[in-house]
Amino acid sequence: MEYIKAIYLVSKPFITYIGIKSGFMIGTYSLEWYTGRAYAKYCIGEGFEGYYNHVWNLASPGCTGLLMSHISFLGIFIASVGLTFLSGIMYVYKNHMKEEYINTKNILEEIKRLK
Repeated sequence: MEYIKAIYLVSKPFITYIGIKSGFMIGTYSLEWYTGRAYAKYCIGEGFEGYYNHVWNLASPGCTGLLMSHISFLGIFIASVGLTFLSGIMYVYKNHMKEEYINTKNILEEIKRLK
């Protein structure tokens, strides 16, 4: 039972981070997809007639709002994915790729010291 408590204690921050980040990304992606779909359905239409009507509907407040929302949510989603990867790379570099971790001389000295 103590091992389960220890695993829970160690993994709780990671589970919390993954939950918050995935919730934000799924929510942003869903809003972006819905506004894009609503814009395509209500403002553009299908075929040549849809394109022709789109020219006249483009300046309507509803269509402009849907288009701006779609573009904004798309930008937030792309930036969030990019920053997630960038922060992950920086974390790995900062904590695992430092010279003291790679330097085999320090490792060999520590092994000798432990013996």
